[in-house]
Amino acid sequence: MTLFLVLSWTSSYISVIIMSKLPLTENTRQGEGAVYRPRTGAPRKKNHLVQSVFFILLVAVAAYVILQSPIFEIREFVVTGNRQLPKEDLIKYSGLNYGANLFKVNLSDAEEKLSLVPLVKKATMERVLPDKIVINVVERKAVALVPWENSFIKVDSDGVYLQKGQIASALPIITGLQIKANGPGKKIDSEHLPVALNALTQLPRTLVMNLSEININEAGQIYLYTIDGVQGRMGLPTDLPYKANVFQQVISSIEQPGDEIEYVDLSNPKVPVVKYTRQQEGSQ
Repeated sequence: MTLFLVLSWTSSYISVIIMSKLPLTENTRQGEGAVYRPRTGAPRKKNHLVQSVFFILLVAVAAYVILQSPIFEIREFVVTGNRQLPKEDLIKYSGLNYGANLFKVNLSDAEEKLSLVPLVKKATMERVLPDKIVINVVERKAVALVPWENSFIKVDSDGVYLQKGQIASALPIITGLQIKANGPGKKIDSEHLPVALNALTQLPRTLVMNLSEININEAGQIYLYTIDGVQGRMGLPTDLPYKANVFQQVISSIEQPGDEIEYVDLSNPKVPVVKYTRQQEGSQ
């Protein structure tokens, strides 16, 4: 309402000024009264100048009212896409505050601040009139643990260091790596880590949930270990989806309780080699 009244008053006032400046010509034929007629040439340019000044002033007044009016103070934040980070933490990390003017805040800076949070992969923001900010985030998701300095760190599918982790987190551990961790939010330097992470993306979800460890040797060969201790010798990371399906079929085909699989060699997945470990008679 404040903005409407100011703009209406400004528009009316300047319109009166413009009308008062219009040139007057008098028609003296047979006593006819005076009439308003616009002149041509330089006066017309002058009228255009006045109109331009009016428009600039109108915009300036509108901008001033918008930036000063309490109507546009931020009263609500809406956060979408967050599963790991609480809403209030994201607002804090963005540097935005309740009560700030909706048009004064720099959303680009706020997005950049959020992108520095290790668990945030991408953040975008938008203004919603008159008093709302919407924050859209895409979070990074941990897919594995990597041993580092007598502990473990969580990494996502891009190899980004997210945070410290524990074995109890139910994530597979990637072993056999030489790594250099540069801190949370940054990629881990390792020659074979991308190979292991890419392998994870190619394995069936049901198999990944049943894995305790993924080992990769210096030659780039991959070894899988299930929670039950069965080893899957996958060889080089080629035809992994097919090898993984064969591996699952083999370990699920055990029918005799006394038979345990030590390993399944899938270097040639069309001719898998299975080694069984039989329990000794009389053992419990």
